[in-house]
Amino acid sequence: MTSRLSFEQAYEEWIEQPSSTYRRSIGAPVHLSEAELNHFVQHLHNYRAAYPGMAAWLLLDYATLSVRQSEGDTNVFGMPIRTKRDLLSRIHPDYLLPYLRWRQAAYGLMALYPEKIRQPLRHTFRISLPIRTHRGRYWWFCMNSAVVQMDAEGRIATTVETLYRESEWSRHNLRPVEASLFSHEPLEDGLNAELAAQLSLQLTELFTDAELDLLALYAGGKPTAEALAAKKWSRHTLHEYNTHLLRKARELFVYDFKNARQFAEYCLERHILQFKPQSPK
Repeated sequence: MTSRLSFEQAYEEWIEQPSSTYRRSIGAPVHLSEAELNHFVQHLHNYRAAYPGMAAWLLLDYATLSVRQSEGDTNVFGMPIRTKRDLLSRIHPDYLLPYLRWRQAAYGLMALYPEKIRQPLRHTFRISLPIRTHRGRYWWFCMNSAVVQMDAEGRIATTVETLYRESEWSRHNLRPVEASLFSHEPLEDGLNAELAAQLSLQLTELFTDAELDLLALYAGGKPTAEALAAKKWSRHTLHEYNTHLLRKARELFVYDFKNARQFAEYCLERHILQFKPQSPK
């Protein structure tokens, strides 16, 4: 399903249900220690004071999804943010599900490389989203998420969200929803390709085999005539498939691609979607 869900439905299906068992198992944090955590919080405070581009930061208790400490949220939102739900409810509705898909991809990567990815403060998940401010208008914010504390069994206990204000959001100046991982570790450039691969596992299931075949033809540079011949379709059928592809692309990336071919080229360039190899004719 790619269409927009209600906020409550999305939160229940993508946050509450999948994480409830895991969150109940989280023990007391052991790394960072309480002293180290206090030092980190002071660092956040000093950094925000010196670089006001950081609009706000929130320290989240992962077991309860509640905010332990925060700064700047009242200025940005006109009220304190108490929970992860409060923060997510401020994301533009069109962008919530795409964000949650990228977020799930990041957690999939953690499951693949737990020793590598879950190290506190070593990796940052970044995504730009339109978030509603206290004036009721949406602004682009770069939202950075990082693990701060782990329990004795290596479970995530505390995370931090830092928000950097960019520019005012407008429907006339859209950009595709994309996320990335920033790593403090050397030789970790391949993590973003792995992140895209995790997203692809989700998205591929949302497309029919025929749609993926067509995208593969477009990504391979096949002209329309060859695509029609390969699929044995009429131009009317091809037009219908193109329309369906653009609708799904818009819902998944919140961007108006010019045509299905441009969407295919975008996916190919960013290693999103797993195209089936096309047999030579």
